[in-house]
Amino acid sequence: MADREDTPVKATATSARVIEALLELESATITELDDHLPHSKSTIHSHLETLEQLGFVVRDNWAYQVSLRFLEIGSVARNRYPLYQPGVSEVRQLATASGLVASLVVIERQRGICLYTAMGKKSDRSFGDPGETLPLHCTAPGKALLAVMAPEDVDSIIDGHGLREYTENTLTSRAALDEELQDIQSRGIAFNREEWREDVRGIAAAVEGKTGSPVGAISVRSPTDTMSGKRFQQDIPGLVISSANRLRKALRSER
Repeated sequence: MADREDTPVKATATSARVIEALLELESATITELDDHLPHSKSTIHSHLETLEQLGFVVRDNWAYQVSLRFLEIGSVARNRYPLYQPGVSEVRQLATASGLVASLVVIERQRGICLYTAMGKKSDRSFGDPGETLPLHCTAPGKALLAVMAPEDVDSIIDGHGLREYTENTLTSRAALDEELQDIQSRGIAFNREEWREDVRGIAAAVEGKTGSPVGAISVRSPTDTMSGKRFQQDIPGLVISSANRLRKALRSER
């Protein structure tokens, strides 16, 4: 959870903490939220009542949950990305062709956000939900996007977030990451070799819009045992590159 000690409107920050706690816990009573948050029960109750009146929270007996109002908000936010509308059909086709989890990923607030996901026949449903947040330096879509970004933007992201080690395969050296990004520029494809999560691999390609600037990435993820050897090195990368090329063409032909 983000540190909001310097947030100008502290009441808003408290409401945000309550919402984030409900997202994490999925459903919680005031007592459970009291154990989870650095606020009194009376403060938590006041914020929950306000959020409920505004339609952001619903109550089931004594337990509170976030409401479907957030689905409406998320849909509006998602639709503003030019990659979303043409990308949905491409992601579905990629999931069908590969049998894997296929996703559209964009960057917001210097983090990767999964915009849309489709499941193939061999998909692992334990990851890939829309809205999932991804680190950029150790995921295939993140590295694909870093590789086509302006150097000063890459510097800003790494200065702000660092190169956290998630597994023994995570690139935690800036020199090693820069070398990897140069290789991605040459290949046009990025690989995640269990760098974010153990036993999970990924492949992605960046998608540029009309101006040539990156608007997102299309990717697949899978447990290592279902994506290895030639399938990992050649077959799936070919599918991902083809999908990215079609998306670029679709975006550039839009009026």
